[in-house]
Amino acid sequence: MSETTYSGRRRLVAATLVCMVLIFTGIGVASNMVARHESAELFSARLATSARVLEALMAQALASATLTHPLVVTLPRELETASGDEAETFGHRYETKVAFQVWRNDGVLLAHSASAPVVALAPLQPGFSQHRVGATLWQVFALRSGSIWVLTAEKDEVRDELARYIGMSILVPLIVGSLLLLGAVNVILLRGLRPIEELAKRIAARKPDSLAPIALPATPFELVPIIRELNHLLGRIKAAFEREQRFINAAAHEIRTPIAALQLHLENALRSQTEAERTSALTSALDGARRTSKLAEQLLALGRISARSDDYHMERLSLNDICCDVIGTSEPLLAQRGQSIGLDAEQACYVWGEPSQLRRLVQNLIDNASVHGAVGGDIQVELARQDGDVVLSVANDGIPIPEQERNKLFIPYYRPAGAAPGGHGLGLAIVKEIADQHGASVVLDTREDGQGTVVLLRLAALA
Repeated sequence: MSETTYSGRRRLVAATLVCMVLIFTGIGVASNMVARHESAELFSARLATSARVLEALMAQALASATLTHPLVVTLPRELETASGDEAETFGHRYETKVAFQVWRNDGVLLAHSASAPVVALAPLQPGFSQHRVGATLWQVFALRSGSIWVLTAEKDEVRDELARYIGMSILVPLIVGSLLLLGAVNVILLRGLRPIEELAKRIAARKPDSLAPIALPATPFELVPIIRELNHLLGRIKAAFEREQRFINAAAHEIRTPIAALQLHLENALRSQTEAERTSALTSALDGARRTSKLAEQLLALGRISARSDDYHMERLSLNDICCDVIGTSEPLLAQRGQSIGLDAEQACYVWGEPSQLRRLVQNLIDNASVHGAVGGDIQVELARQDGDVVLSVANDGIPIPEQERNKLFIPYYRPAGAAPGGHGLGLAIVKEIADQHGASVVLDTREDGQGTVVLLRLAALA
């Protein structure tokens, strides 16, 4: 188990917070840029409109006037001390931030607002410009009408303030909403993770030997695969424990009898009075030791195959080659029993499987056919391709197996009444286990002529 642990909820909340900060920062910057651009356009248009109005109302009259002092358009004194942004009956405090001037070509100031300085707000050049007078930066629009110049201006801080207020009006609700959203996400996650906490509590409360499936009163869809796979794992562990227990019990039961017989033969050899009696007893003991050794080998093979303790390397195999190898190895033993064996395979048959296990499967089928076949009989092995499958059949000419007994023969240690001596009821059980692990089917049937038994194995074929 990894020693590094972390809170998934905190990570998710932190990641959400980072994403929100980045997104809202981008929104704030963009909104500020848009607000400043739009306010600049609006204020510039207002300045131009104000200049044209002044030009129409005042410029022509001032051009023919002779003034020793410029005309000053005063503002209510209340505007100088007003602090609010709301409009009053006497006007708005922003009027102090807006100014205008009327100049003659010769540089004589004819009129100005009370908020305007006495020096030119900008050079007398038509159009928009920025000009600093003292510490104040002015946005200016200059309009020429004959020999008269009308300058309308406003302080740049007005535009900054407007852009700032617009940006804040967008960002503040977003920030407040994001904090509320973050809190809501945290609460939702706490409630959503409760099934995981409940699952952990139930697992912690289980007894060490409990392999019962795990269930929750209410299970989120996201947890269903985890619980399902965990229950599958518990089921496989339970099946492995049961299989191990059956193996131990069966092995103890099956080995007890041959060991007792072996012990009896050795005791007879020790008590024998003649060499012939001693030789007979030792020969029987040797036969018993061989049977016990074979039984132990089959028990271990069944245990390893059932538990898949051997390394499995599935690969593309030629079932023809496997059958030829096993038949070549079995022929000397079959010849001692007076039996013959042949292989009928007209096509190359390739399958996907584990070489040693399929070899063991074919070997067990041939051994089983030999043990239960007639003395001096014939064993026929056939390979054919049918409907996209490879069918392996191993037939002998022994006594047919009753239909009600056929499926029972795949049960470990099962031996029908009247079965030939020497077997232990494990050969076909091993065959069935290997077939299941290769996705194959195996059945017992009677030969077409009604004599003997045939075992049919069906595997998926490869090209």
